[in-house]
Amino acid sequence: MKRPSCQRQLEYIDRIVDLNILRQKRKSLAIHILSDGQPVELRVPLRCPWSEIESFLESRLDWIHRAVLEVASRPREIPPGFKDREIHYFLGKPYPLKLSKGKGKVSVCDGFLNIQCSNHLDEEKVSKQLDKFYKSSSLAIYEERIEVCVADFPVFIRPSGLRVRKMKSRWGSCSQNGEICLNTLLIQKPLAAIDFVITHELCHLIHFGHNKKFYALLDRAMPSWRESELLLSSKSEPFQHFLF
Repeated sequence: MKRPSCQRQLEYIDRIVDLNILRQKRKSLAIHILSDGQPVELRVPLRCPWSEIESFLESRLDWIHRAVLEVASRPREIPPGFKDREIHYFLGKPYPLKLSKGKGKVSVCDGFLNIQCSNHLDEEKVSKQLDKFYKSSSLAIYEERIEVCVADFPVFIRPSGLRVRKMKSRWGSCSQNGEICLNTLLIQKPLAAIDFVITHELCHLIHFGHNKKFYALLDRAMPSWRESELLLSSKSEPFQHFLF
């Protein structure tokens, strides 16, 4: 059972939100909005200073408030499976699965995600085939969006490289040598959300931490980043705000 390192309450306008701060062996800070009625979780690195935690919470109060309200108002949903006609997303648009037996191929055609695999009745095989499609599609699209974001960035910056992989709790990250890594599942989101994550990482190539200079640069690079960030929220999963 997880034990909070600290419990506190956040006051925002006319609402009080319970918050558990959990110190874990991790590199980033992440906010998790769970089901209605449960405390918000802020997961932070073991040695993260309180000043950085407070600064992060202050910058995210508005987001937390909106996310808590949305979770409270939405009906409980079951994550989609991998059977015929189940709905999955590609670039922000919903597509029913259209399954058939074949050598292993996925395409978007006539409003469907058409998936062929050796056993189209095996949900695990269908899931793996869809993951392969997301990975193969994401690289070219992310490279294209990086060029757009770099061109719009207020200062000259260029990543040294790009990697893509499936990640459970991060939309993206960057290394000290300037390489950006993006989650293949980000390809499910609208282009505005993809651009937000890329722009976020470009800002980290200049300011590694989440300080005032970082957010000032993010505001210059993408004035509407708060709206784009909300597009990362999935209806079939707990609200999460990942730091990158």
